[in-house]
Amino acid sequence: MTGKDLTRGVYGAWELACFNRHGIQLFENTLDGFWRSFRAALLCAPLYTFLILTRSLEIKTNAGGITSSVIYSISYVISWFAFPYAIYHVSRILDRQSHYFRYISAYNWGTVIQLSALLLVSLITYLQLLPQTITLGLTLTVIFGIFIYKGFIAHVGLEISRGPAFALVILDFILALIFESWTLRLLQAQPINSTG
Repeated sequence: MTGKDLTRGVYGAWELACFNRHGIQLFENTLDGFWRSFRAALLCAPLYTFLILTRSLEIKTNAGGITSSVIYSISYVISWFAFPYAIYHVSRILDRQSHYFRYISAYNWGTVIQLSALLLVSLITYLQLLPQTITLGLTLTVIFGIFIYKGFIAHVGLEISRGPAFALVILDFILALIFESWTLRLLQAQPINSTG
């Protein structure tokens, strides 16, 4: 990953997070730019790992450390390609395939911003820096903000109206729930306080 790719990708994602629609122009609408945007997965891997570690305090699994690492790694890699694959077909239905590469590039780099925000909230929660009620409100605010952010990226990236953009956010959320369920099933995870 070159410094130029990193700077351009993160800066473009930040501009979109500030709801500057011109930030989309920082992402190439090319196949090469599309594939380069997956380098964001390398940048996000440490953030994802920390989030998993903090989450491991809330659940117990029947899988060993190595098995859990393999399951989480496979889930992480697949999740990075599942949404782009789904959107490839959706963009054809919406007649927006001409903007597909640009949108996915922005979406991928936007994940860096999203995971950073979630990591910050997790740190605040883990270190108990704020009262629990405030932390809960902050967490919900961040999650709601991520939904809006993803919708904005879809809106300007594919040049679609807010309705279809929101539908893509819901699709993304459903896919995330599916992967979450699949991962927990493989881990045979149960809440610590479960009586089942």
